[in-house]
Amino acid sequence: MAKQAQPGTDASHAADAFLGLDSYGWVGLAFGLFVLVLWRLGAFRAILGALDSRVAKVRADLAEAEALRAEAQAIRDKAAAEAEQARRDAADMRARAEADAARILAGAEDEAAAAIARATRLAEDRIAAAQRTAEAELRARATELATRAASEILAARQQELKGLTDTAIAGLDRRT
Repeated sequence: MAKQAQPGTDASHAADAFLGLDSYGWVGLAFGLFVLVLWRLGAFRAILGALDSRVAKVRADLAEAEALRAEAQAIRDKAAAEAEQARRDAADMRARAEADAARILAGAEDEAAAAIARATRLAEDRIAAAQRTAEAELRARATELATRAASEILAARQQELKGLTDTAIAGLDRRT
């Protein structure tokens, strides 16, 4: 008696071969033909071109972000220099006020006390005004830079998405 092959065993699988290829061979052959057709139609070039353009866009965005970061750093350094200058000016004003106070003290105690109070208040007001001005300028510049960067990035993203939408719609038109 001949032994029959059980379904799912290697013997029954070999019996299902057609033209010397089993189901795995036919699937591999069909996939190979599919890849060949895609290659002949230029699909790989289009995919690589899209990926290259995306890489270029990302690099450009990174370069722009680096430039904006450098500009913000320069503004921060300038603001720090202005703050340091304001501190030096304040120290100079304070030193002058103290010298004035010493001279006035020699003349009259009451008049000296009033002059010291006025000079100190004036110096503090000037310092506060200079700090407020520097802070306002820095905030305005930072806001302007952030707004400009955001609008440029949003405009670029909108153009990119518009192109993708147009491509998708054109693809749908070709299918119908």
